[in-house]
Amino acid sequence: MTQTTTTSDKVKNYKGTNSFIVKMNDVITKYGGLTPNQDAAVVRILEKESNERTIQVNWPTPGETVIIGRRIGQQLKETYGLEFNPTLIDITRLLGVGPREVKFAGKMTIKRGKICTSCMRDLTDEFSMLTGMGKTCAKHMKVEYIKDASEATRFREDYLKRVEEIGVMEFTIPKSQIKKWEGMTEAIVRTM
Repeated sequence: MTQTTTTSDKVKNYKGTNSFIVKMNDVITKYGGLTPNQDAAVVRILEKESNERTIQVNWPTPGETVIIGRRIGQQLKETYGLEFNPTLIDITRLLGVGPREVKFAGKMTIKRGKICTSCMRDLTDEFSMLTGMGKTCAKHMKVEYIKDASEATRFREDYLKRVEEIGVMEFTIPKSQIKKWEGMTEAIVRTM
């Protein structure tokens, strides 16, 4: 006897990022099923996704950083048990490219700049400029903040250790959620 897979089963097992299908999973949980119109819409979306080709790659991306949207940061927060939404990621590898999304592996950024390495807000006071992070984000990262300028080196070492503890994160980003990405790889992906 063959077992048929219903649209509801496909929605429950869906691993993609289409927000409509993700929302339909909540609908199934709440109401026990889909309306005929919802079912038809899900089928159309799934058929379209199966016809679109995602190219699996494993390209190193040295020195490239991506700024991601809040929704993806929230997903990383939940997936990796973080207390903050990471938004600035040093991408280490490009894992896949689809028509509307990109899959990366990366870590929290270790670059210093004029914006917070965690939340991307402008750094305004002397200590945040020395550390590359504000007091609130340091607390979320579980790194003791500095009390004077002489502690900046210790803070940097603690931050780098914490980045290593969090480790490499894999994530798929809809191209529309990539706020900024500059580098050779981005130029290649744009042409795909």
